[in-house]
Amino acid sequence: MKGSLTLRVSLAFVLIVAASAAGLGLYLYHAFTGEILRRDEIALRGKLRQVQQLLGTQDAQVLLHERPQYFRDTMSGQENALVRILDADGRLLLDINPLDERYPVPSLAERAEQTPVLTWTSRAGAPAQVVSGSARLGGQPVRIVVARVYADRTAMFARYRHQIVLACAAAALLAGLLASLMLVRGLRPLRAIAAHAALVRPGRLDSQLDSVSAPSELQPLITALNAMLARLHDGYTRLSGFSADLAHEFRTPVNNLLGQTQVALAQRRSPGEYEELLASNVEELERLSRMVDSMLFLARAQQEDVVPVRQLLAIEDEFARMAEFFEGMAEERELRLACAGSGVVQADAQLLRRALANLLSNAIRHAEPGSIVRLETGTQPGWTELKVTNTGAPIDPRDLPHLFERFYRADAARGAAGGSTGLGLSIVGAIMALHGGRAEVRSTAATTSFVLLFPAN
Repeated sequence: MKGSLTLRVSLAFVLIVAASAAGLGLYLYHAFTGEILRRDEIALRGKLRQVQQLLGTQDAQVLLHERPQYFRDTMSGQENALVRILDADGRLLLDINPLDERYPVPSLAERAEQTPVLTWTSRAGAPAQVVSGSARLGGQPVRIVVARVYADRTAMFARYRHQIVLACAAAALLAGLLASLMLVRGLRPLRAIAAHAALVRPGRLDSQLDSVSAPSELQPLITALNAMLARLHDGYTRLSGFSADLAHEFRTPVNNLLGQTQVALAQRRSPGEYEELLASNVEELERLSRMVDSMLFLARAQQEDVVPVRQLLAIEDEFARMAEFFEGMAEERELRLACAGSGVVQADAQLLRRALANLLSNAIRHAEPGSIVRLETGTQPGWTELKVTNTGAPIDPRDLPHLFERFYRADAARGAAGGSTGLGLSIVGAIMALHGGRAEVRSTAATTSFVLLFPAN
């Protein structure tokens, strides 16, 4: 259902109030009519006792023959009062019934208060009540029937119902108006949030919503929005920095290619000089290719639908595979590779080997000649460790938190070594994130260790 929230809530509130008011009005109507009927029954029994007392007087027979209307006067003298008196044989002694109404005669009970009051309907359709009792007239038992027709009762009840309906309608309309005013006022914080969101721009993502003056019901929403803005600001900042770094990293090899080619074309060169130029260009192009491949991998790794194909891998076999592959590179730098530890790890084989290869090549580039580069395994509560350690200059503690960021280099010399793209450790961090683990670096005065921590499941 689309439309205004204020309108929908107001209509719902109107329906709730109308239903509640109708229920209350129905209850009050039934309570009122029930009380009226109860009071009429009490009054009718009172009139019966008056007639009984009147028949017990010495002048009762005279009144009965000469002034029969006196008995109706006892019933307040209204035309709606009916009185019938019968002797023990059922002969009619008195019948005051100007409208010739036909009404039932209740049977007598052993006790007068137990005699039922019957309800009937007059010829005109008005409600009526009748009750019966006994008395003695001149020492002889007689039966008394007293009835009343309530001609105005139907109209009174109808007016009461009409008033209840009007009151319910007025209450519902008033409730709808008040609900609309309350919602307009109550939704001000949401409108403020919408206005703030409309002002959000790429350069204004650090603006936070004010949660101090907001109602407690909106605190979780404002907290979530502020957290989202913080993440967007952080992501935008990273993206801006990454774009600048990417442009800088691409510019260097492109400028090298362009400069070398322009110098070579400035005058005629020998075939050997052209070959040397082409070889240099190939190196720069390979560096660009590696950088593009790394960027594509990082972009894919950030997608939520990328799921690594995990399998149980023997750690000692993976270490042996890496040591064999990098043996030649290590010998060129007069290094030895040592593997220690065993166990299994649940990981994607290709991704694990790429992470180990990046760490091992990094360790070989920065290790002191003649030292040992170690591949070790270990455990800590809840984690399985795969560690690559080399001996060499320590890493500045200020650089440690940033080593797995894209294009971050601890120093220019480390960045230039071996034609590094500055993305190797970023790829390692992305691979570990895909596996639900993390990558750490631990550097002391003598050694530096890069550690892969896999969940020990």
